Order: sequence, then structure tokens, then C-alpha cells
Amino acid sequence: MSKSCTVEFDGACKGNPGKGGAGAVIRNSSGDVVARVHESLSYTTNNRAEYEGLSLGVSKAIEMGYNDIRAIGDSKLVCKQVDGSWKVRSENLYEPYKRVAEQISGLNRFEISHVPREYNTEADAEANRACDM
Repeated sequence: MSKSCTVEFDGACKGNPGKGGAGAVIRNSSGDVVARVHESLSYTTNNRAEYEGLSLGVSKAIEMGYNDIRAIGDSKLVCKQVDGSWKVRSENLYEPYKRVAEQISGLNRFEISHVPREYNTEADAEANRACDM
């Protein structure tokens, strides 16, 4: 049986590179928030922090038993690389890209979409909370 959710993800960086944070909000199929997660990152880039936010959210969703995941984020780069439209060219992003690809490979269904920043405010708040830790 398929259990679906939406993972809203984001990354933040104080300076680029600088101290970073990753965050995600998980909503069930009714749109209710079922989890909020964030993680402080050491010295990193903004794009890497975005990947970490996606990985963190997907990992938590899988842990909660979700196997049909729709991810949304305001990083066009991450969304386009994960959906296969763009190649990963930065060495700094290979490892988190591979980790995300491995995480989603076992799912029944996965899709990722880019959204404007103003539609990603809750995940942004989680990432910034982690950045300030």
C-alpha cells in the first residue's frame, strides 16, 4: 500500500560558503504538518545546504513509513539535478546528490518540483533555525 506525503525542503547559509543549516517540513496527504526537522551544518555552501535539506526531509519521511514522496523546494539547481534535467557538475554536490538518489531509489514513487521562495517559507524557517544553532 502506498503512503504519500510532501516534503518541503530548504537550506540556508550565513555567508556562501559559511555556517549552514538544513530544514524540512513533512505534510501528509491531507496537507497537515506531521513533522518538522532541521540540522545544523558546519562550513558549507548554499547549494550543499539545499541538498542536505532534501536528504534530511526524505530520510525522515521514509523513517515515518512514507513511500510515495513529492518534494518541493526553492532551489532550481537541486530540483533540476535530482529530476535528471541538469547534470551535477560541482564536485561538492556529488556526494549529497548520490545520497539522495540512493534514498529515493527504493520508493514506490518520487517527484520533485521547484517552487518560488514565497511558497517555501516553513522549510526556510527550519533551515534558518538550524543555521542559528
